[in-house]
Amino acid sequence: MKLGERIKQLRNDAELTQPELAVKAGIEQSYLSKLENDKSTPSYEILTKVAGAFDLDVMALTATLDPQHLQSQLGHIPEIAIKLDAQREAKKAKLRRGYIMASFAIVLGIALVIMSNSGAIFSNTVYQYHSMGLINKGEVNRWFLTHPLSELGETREQSKVRIAANIKRINEDILLIAHYKGDGFVKPVNEQRRYYRLTNQKEVDSLWRDLSAVLGMMLCIGGGFGLSYVFKLM
Repeated sequence: MKLGERIKQLRNDAELTQPELAVKAGIEQSYLSKLENDKSTPSYEILTKVAGAFDLDVMALTATLDPQHLQSQLGHIPEIAIKLDAQREAKKAKLRRGYIMASFAIVLGIALVIMSNSGAIFSNTVYQYHSMGLINKGEVNRWFLTHPLSELGETREQSKVRIAANIKRINEDILLIAHYKGDGFVKPVNEQRRYYRLTNQKEVDSLWRDLSAVLGMMLCIGGGFGLSYVFKLM
């Protein structure tokens, strides 16, 4: 909006004729006509008189004007020049914030996509650990294996005796764990313990991993649009 359009709009809203506004502002009607048709460049004093006729100040009068119009037609007025400088600085600050936010969205989106594919956050592998039963003190972790135990120096006959005695003690337990805990691990159970041996691992679908990938892609796309918008305004 130009200054002439702004003055004419305010005059019409106040239901004033040009002569009436001229008298109220204390300026010539012919000069007011030139102002409304943007055929004259007013001074700050004239702007103050016109604004005062509408119970406004100069800043309020020119607040809705096009920045380019302000620069070309009113930029010579120190008060307007200060306002324009402030607007430019505010715009630069807004563009900087937009650039930072868009860049951060892209970086975060890429990180989410990479981590979702690598399983760094949401593991897509499930490990199956199997325990045959409770192990007593003095018994080795592999006590339930069905072959001679080298750490005990067992013979084949001794292992048969152990295996036969273990049949009544078998109390299987299977754990499915998202994190690898080695080929086996021990879990205390009161005065006894269980030894869990890795028996299988498989890939599974993860809803959170898929959501992470989708969110990452959306952030990348949104950040890209944000950057293009910022560059367009620069």
